[in-house]
Amino acid sequence: MSTRDAAVAADAAKPRVGLKQWFGVALGLLVLALGAWGLSKIAGQVTIADVMAEVRATPVHLIVAAAVSAAISYVVLVGYDWLATRHLGYTIGWPTLAAASFASFTMSHTLGVTVLTGGTVRYRIYTRAGVKAADIAMIILLCGWTFWLGIVFVAGVGLLAAPDLSAPFREFAPAGFEHLAGLALLAGTFAYLLLATVWRREFRILRYAFTIPDGRETLLQIVIGAIDLAFAGGALFLLLLAVPGTPDLLTFLTIYAVAMVIGALSHAPGGLGVFEIVVVSLMPDADKAGVLLAVAPSREIYTFIPFLLGLVVIAVMEANAVRKLRRERRAASPPAPANRA
Repeated sequence: MSTRDAAVAADAAKPRVGLKQWFGVALGLLVLALGAWGLSKIAGQVTIADVMAEVRATPVHLIVAAAVSAAISYVVLVGYDWLATRHLGYTIGWPTLAAASFASFTMSHTLGVTVLTGGTVRYRIYTRAGVKAADIAMIILLCGWTFWLGIVFVAGVGLLAAPDLSAPFREFAPAGFEHLAGLALLAGTFAYLLLATVWRREFRILRYAFTIPDGRETLLQIVIGAIDLAFAGGALFLLLLAVPGTPDLLTFLTIYAVAMVIGALSHAPGGLGVFEIVVVSLMPDADKAGVLLAVAPSREIYTFIPFLLGLVVIAVMEANAVRKLRRERRAASPPAPANRA
């Protein structure tokens, strides 16, 4: 190989730094900007004095138990991304899955607008792992579908096993309506499970082809979604144990599922305000002030603290990405000409 050919080959081997890489950096900065905006909104609504007062009013052992329950919920959430990437044929390491899941869910739980917030985080992390953009959109969809399957299943079981849940709606709904609603939710869940088991045809959206998860994957979606809901709702339930009139766990998880759905549909950041109204309305026998007092530290444990940790994860990953981009840019730059005597 001639000297000229060797130079050409060496130049071709150098990493190319183009618009796509800089777009990724800009996208990462946008995520951090959204996070900073959300942090400023939260800081304007909650003071340190309020937080300390709420913590002092709650027994320490309940706070610790709620924190453990919330932490387990976030661990279970990694299963959402694991199922989605596995269904699409990707083998991604657990550290990447955990970072994508935790960072994206903490953003979407706090800021709402899941596709824009959590979706942007997943795009940044998974593109670096070699996942195609169209597949990332499908991962977001599958993660959302796992959430809904778990909620519908838990709500269906709860409506059948906790008939007193409909007490606040007696003047609007006929007696026994909760049983019919529960049966309808469970029938819909099992009908979809059956469809996923026997219907293996390929769907197409423009040029993108995909199949829905099979029966085994769908069953895992239902189980993981239900376990996540149990631990996420369990964190708040533990804080409500000191409140008179708190219902049993299954009834409360059904209330929690309904509140989560309505909060998500409202697109309010973290369902703020909407979630509290639904919980208080569906617990008429519980002390309202006590319920609101319990919801506040629950938000700190399940939403605010993980959100701060999620911002740290995103900031570290983006800093590493910028450093890598700078190294590639330096490697792509032509060497300075040597001075000739």
